[in-house]
Amino acid sequence: MVSGTIEGFSMIEYLLKNREKIIKKMEKINNIDYKEVEEKWILDSFENPKDMSFAGGDGSCNKLDYISFSFYGVGAVSFVHNMGEKIKKAKEEYIFDITHPLDIEDRIRKYMLTLELKNALYVLRNYDIDCYIFDGSLFSLLISTRKGFEASEEEIKKLYTEYKNEFDKKIEEEIASGEIGIISKDLDLELNKKILVEHVEYILTLTKLINEFKDRIIGISKTSKINIYFDKNMPDIAVFTKYTDKAGYSEPIDFVNKIGPEEKREKHKQLSSVVKGISFIRQKPFYAEIDTAYIQFVRLEDNCGVVGMTSFNKIDKELLSSIKQISINGYPYILKKAHETVEITNKKLEAIAKMLNIDDPIARHILGKKKKKF
Repeated sequence: MVSGTIEGFSMIEYLLKNREKIIKKMEKINNIDYKEVEEKWILDSFENPKDMSFAGGDGSCNKLDYISFSFYGVGAVSFVHNMGEKIKKAKEEYIFDITHPLDIEDRIRKYMLTLELKNALYVLRNYDIDCYIFDGSLFSLLISTRKGFEASEEEIKKLYTEYKNEFDKKIEEEIASGEIGIISKDLDLELNKKILVEHVEYILTLTKLINEFKDRIIGISKTSKINIYFDKNMPDIAVFTKYTDKAGYSEPIDFVNKIGPEEKREKHKQLSSVVKGISFIRQKPFYAEIDTAYIQFVRLEDNCGVVGMTSFNKIDKELLSSIKQISINGYPYILKKAHETVEITNKKLEAIAKMLNIDDPIARHILGKKKKKF
């Protein structure tokens, strides 16, 4: 007990030694010129909506690690919301399975993104939708085209060419039937190749969605690390949140052109990752049709949170006004509902594992059960 107290005091001593340095860093971070923020924030009450139909979706993934395998769950759900009507569930898909623990963290995240993309494809093709909203930035999808695998671009391109026709046909069958899954996860391949082929399926699905519906998809996120507006040591979303409180928006920036020169890219590493992702999937054999990539920040109601909006075309004020009509406290209700519906918590996954009678001494320990004494 005494030793714990001494250790606690030791931590506080270290903290006190660094207190002034931390305070000075916070003061430096918050040293923003209010006029500069004011110039970039366009006040608007968003009172000019048009009659639109929306859909939106979110995904979730989680896993439990056992001594012999990992048990995981992946899901995606989409809702439709026509203005003036109640929202309704449009598409919901889940995958529960076991796999080797190696690299499963990145793989189940890729499964989740692929399911989200396929859900969006299904809804956009089967419902009369003006705008599909992704929970999060569209450009994280582009960054993911070059993440989650260890291989050269040439190797990915070779596998893409090899599997494109087969996967394209099967994806079309999935969207037509509504029976959506991850085609590549059950292929009998050596693990390293399987990971790359799963990535090929993701790129193919993303490219298909962009080429067919890029004019009708946007991303809305509550957080963002991008600092392209102010070039400060603080995310733009934090600056707009701290120094504005009225409804309004920032002028959209097509950052593909904004950060073109190499010297600027070094200052905007996250945006540079997006540009590299775009450059990658625009080339042969992927041929994603991306000409522009916009980001802006918006507060739909006074004193509500600022959100980041990403799109492949400029978002006009009528669309922003229409999004406000389907929002609660400045955030689209379909995204809130989708997140609450699809979230795979530890508790939910543990309950499903129990239903499957996964009963192993290590599993019982991980799940918080008492182990038998022998």
